[in-house]
Amino acid sequence: MTQTLPQESMNIVFVGHVDHGKSTIVGRLLADTNSLPKGKLEALQADCARRGVPFEYAYLIDALKDERTQNITIDTARIFFKSKLREYLILDAPGHIEFIKNMVTGASHAEAAVLVIDAHEGVQENSRRHGYLLGMLGINQVVVAINKMDLVGYDQGVFEAVKKEYSAFLQTIGITPAAYIPLSGREGDGVASHSPAMPWYTGKTLLEALDAFEKHKPLVDRPLRMPVQDVYKFSEDGDQRRIVAGTLSSGTMRPGDALVAYPSGKRTHVAELVTFNQSSLSQAEAGEAIGFTMQEQVYLRRGEVICHPDEPAPEVSTRLRTSLFWIGEQPL
Repeated sequence: MTQTLPQESMNIVFVGHVDHGKSTIVGRLLADTNSLPKGKLEALQADCARRGVPFEYAYLIDALKDERTQNITIDTARIFFKSKLREYLILDAPGHIEFIKNMVTGASHAEAAVLVIDAHEGVQENSRRHGYLLGMLGINQVVVAINKMDLVGYDQGVFEAVKKEYSAFLQTIGITPAAYIPLSGREGDGVASHSPAMPWYTGKTLLEALDAFEKHKPLVDRPLRMPVQDVYKFSEDGDQRRIVAGTLSSGTMRPGDALVAYPSGKRTHVAELVTFNQSSLSQAEAGEAIGFTMQEQVYLRRGEVICHPDEPAPEVSTRLRTSLFWIGEQPL
């Protein structure tokens, strides 16, 4: 059966200082919106009871054993989530200073960000550093979630003080948050619903703030550009197809389309568009990760750029302009 990919999805990264509750908020968001697989929450609670450790909503996200032991996120976790408005890929980035490169890698794929600050600890070193890095990455859609309001008695004065301090910092780097949201990831206050513990707050919940982010329009009206990520063949499963995988940076692709790969100049036609657990897609658009099979089998290498032969070819240059993040012990 011919299918198409979902028309709207959005990548959002959660960042902030270590132990400020990013993973807990994401875990609570999944639980309170019934986005978890059936029995997942109960199984994890039983596992914690068996190991004699308190249950944390962060454990829904932090799948690695050493993360559970230390209660910190080491790598960027990828979580799929769906609201009534759109589908989300939530990137839960590590907050520890030793894993700043992991945070940059995760945030570089995001269209918007939720920056989490512990109301009890206040603005910390990585609160500022992560805000600065978001600015360098060009992520202008930001919500600041002031978490752990339960630890400060849901005090509006504490919320306003943290908001004032962080607003002053963000102004220096040109970021204006869409909202400052008081919440408690552990208790669920302000995550997916308003809290009676904070009657003084009448703004958006975190879920409402996510849905209020504006989705960037994909470059569907531009020439096709698809860098080849890799070429796969699943011969052990009896599948003799050679699948060329990648993400469309711009343009569209349909079965039957003529293609040319640069710089090799090799040509073929699309036999079939496929994606994970789906086949026979009728069309793929900019921003979508897909694979395609070829009518004429040609050898393509990773890094080649797939284009339409009747559209302008990509320009070849020995110079490029980039924002480079150098994270090492020695200066570049």
